[in-house]
Amino acid sequence: MQNEGHHVCPWWVGYFLINPLRKLSEDPEKIFAAYIKPGMTLIDYGCAMGYFSLPLAKMTGTSGKVRCFDIQERMLKKLEQRARKRNLQKIISPHLITGNDETNFEGMDQSADFALLYHVVHEVPGKRTLFRNIYRMLKPEALLYFAEPPKHVKDDEFNQSVEYARQAGFVVEKSQAELKRNSILFKKTKPVIR
Repeated sequence: MQNEGHHVCPWWVGYFLINPLRKLSEDPEKIFAAYIKPGMTLIDYGCAMGYFSLPLAKMTGTSGKVRCFDIQERMLKKLEQRARKRNLQKIISPHLITGNDETNFEGMDQSADFALLYHVVHEVPGKRTLFRNIYRMLKPEALLYFAEPPKHVKDDEFNQSVEYARQAGFVVEKSQAELKRNSILFKKTKPVIR
């Protein structure tokens, strides 16, 4: 599904995203090991072919679950193939997003311990809705790791997304200064007052 006015990464770029050399600059174990425990339910929104999904599945183990969301069926098919090859298919749960509404997440309220939005929010037309949906799916005190590519996403756009996250009810647990540029770790707090 392409979104008018929003660039969506073509499915074939997914092959570049799973290049093993990427680990030199973005090692999933080093980035997320401090936040993931065995048995957790995780969300990888905009998972593509699973560069982060598969390492997250290894970290959460056979008693955990990684819910992988993407708008491109070809990305999810490749993710499933890669998960089977690594015997992680029982942990990986692919979900095709068919629109920008809450029906994509039915039955998932307060079910996840950690969510990942890695280099994807700038491609989503309904950013405010996305952060609300992620908030809804996370358990109280759960974490959200949000990152955007600094060369691709300008500071004002990144800051607007941070504001949407705050409006949804997230608070900053670790800032860019503690992580890296255009990366923030949020925590789910009390419910949003409407």
